[in-house]
Parts: sequence; structure tokens; C-alpha cells
Amino acid sequence: MSCDPGSETILIIDDEATVLSLTGLMLGQHGYRAIAAPSAKEALRLFETWPDIEVDLLMVDIVMPEMNGIELASRLQTIRPGLPVLFFSAYSEQEILRPVFARNVPFIAKPFTSLQLPKKIRELLDKPKAETAASAEAE
Repeated sequence: MSCDPGSETILIIDDEATVLSLTGLMLGQHGYRAIAAPSAKEALRLFETWPDIEVDLLMVDIVMPEMNGIELASRLQTIRPGLPVLFFSAYSEQEILRPVFARNVPFIAKPFTSLQLPKKIRELLDKPKAETAASAEAE
């Protein structure tokens, strides 16, 4: 794991090329390294091909073809337990307005700004590890 805040590596998974590109640019402006995967299948292949790849956080679109983001994150966390996940979609920021499966997870609504995104990422990455592990076990 990286030790300097803002220098971590973030894997972005979204089926929309524009979202991958813009999110990668936003992250780069704040010092993060971004890896883009255009599908759940590609993200899984990445971890299978390079099991030791440095990834500090997953950014996963909830709504994707083939496999939803919640299921993908669960599968990736089986490979890499404790890996923090930030979900995103065009669902409302208000949890009550999101589908049940998209509630009670770290979330940012699209479209997000280059100021909102790093703030949300820091909230997740700066959580004490024990708290992150406990919340992963509770799910």
C-alpha cells in the first residue's frame, strides 16, 4: 500500500469510456495513479493475471452489463480481502432513493466533481484498518 495520501493507486471500473477517462484525469490532478477497466470481466482478469498488482481502492460503477458493481466488488474482495471500495452511479446521493442493493455502501453520485471525488476517496482510505475490516465482515 502507498503511504503518501493522494499517491495511491485506484482501479476504476465502468463500462462508459468517457467516465473512465474523466475520472482518471480527475484522480491524476490530485496525485493518484488510475488504472481503468472497461468491464467487470477485465477487472477480474487484471487481478487473475497480476495477483500482486498494487491497488489501494476500487471505484466501481454499480450498474454495468454482465455483472453489477456490488457483485464484482464482492468477487474482487475475495481475491484481495479488505480492499476499500467506492461505488458510484447516477443513483441519488440520498440513500433512501437508491435501490436496496445499492444502500449501506460507500457511494458517490454521478456526475461528481474533481473536488467531491478526492474528498470521498480520502474518507475511505483514511479510515483505520480495523474499522474497514469490521465493516467488511458485517456485510
